[in-house]
Amino acid sequence: MVSNPFKRTKKDTNYDFSFYKSAPHRRKSRLEENFSQLETLLKKAEGRKIALIGQPGAGKSSLLLKLTNGKCEPKPTIGQGTDTTDWSSSSKPILCHQYDRIYFIDTPGYDTKAHPLKSYHEYFPFHCFDTVLFVIKGKVHQSDEEMLRLVMNKTRRTSTVVLVRGYAEDLTEEDRKSLEHEYSIKFKTEKHNLPFFFVSNRFGEGIAELQACLNIK
Repeated sequence: MVSNPFKRTKKDTNYDFSFYKSAPHRRKSRLEENFSQLETLLKKAEGRKIALIGQPGAGKSSLLLKLTNGKCEPKPTIGQGTDTTDWSSSSKPILCHQYDRIYFIDTPGYDTKAHPLKSYHEYFPFHCFDTVLFVIKGKVHQSDEEMLRLVMNKTRRTSTVVLVRGYAEDLTEEDRKSLEHEYSIKFKTEKHNLPFFFVSNRFGEGIAELQACLNIK
């Protein structure tokens, strides 16, 4: 059976980045080369930069379309697969989408074989962004906690981080209260004063409020 490169990894949940620090001459993967290309692009770009970072299938691409009223260029590919956005195989993936002088980066879902968390840690240009949208769907995994800590550490004093819980149409009021409590513990939302939104890409809930927070017209 051929293994799925986008399947969430269940093994080795104790992320150890020491290997990458001790191996500076390791050849970059295609994903890491694309992260480096992205950094070069963003340093030259004039305008605000917003990154959408989240789990595979969290709805990042659909959220991008909603936030830009379907007018960003080029438009992201919306698929039914685990992770339609793939930066691990092509040397020329679509790295950014533009709308109203804003550069949106619709990142691949992290913590898969094709897009491992370690590569984000070493090469993703977190420091280049004005805003990072951290998009969550379903159960919070250890890798999600690790990624948000990484985002907070890498963007300290440079970016605004906003927490977004998608697929809100599936949540009851009791569910929402439970999630708010869970996120306050696991993501320390109150300590970091993180703006937090429930959104539904399907029905539009929370989109206008998020646009207002991001000053997107």
